[in-house]
Amino acid sequence: MTFAISLAVVLLFVLWGFFSPSQLTETATNVLHATTSNFGWFYLLVTFFFLVFCIFLAFSKYGQIRLGDDDDEPEYSAVTWFSMLFSAGMGIGLVFWGVAEPVSHYFSPPVGVEAETSEAARTAMRYAFF
Repeated sequence: MTFAISLAVVLLFVLWGFFSPSQLTETATNVLHATTSNFGWFYLLVTFFFLVFCIFLAFSKYGQIRLGDDDDEPEYSAVTWFSMLFSAGMGIGLVFWGVAEPVSHYFSPPVGVEAETSEAARTAMRYAFF
């Protein structure tokens, strides 16, 4: 049921963007602007209180509660967990910026090159490789 509803919502957005991209862009921009201007403060407060709550849980008696059976041992050590989290963070950063940086330089070259030309594309890739 959850998958079907999610799939339907995603398909509706894709179809909306396919058949009327300018209307979708305008609507999304208006919704984003209304949300950030009216609820930005709320987002910051909720994020702050959630962070404080997590720190409280980590350093209170609740932070010592074991997940699983009482005699279970952790499958991975703390160093292994840190390594996995670090690798995942680096990986997503490389995946995102591997595409975003050259595209950004293509549309707005950092030197005296006209944007959206083959020379801008070469310059963008040169900067990305650098």
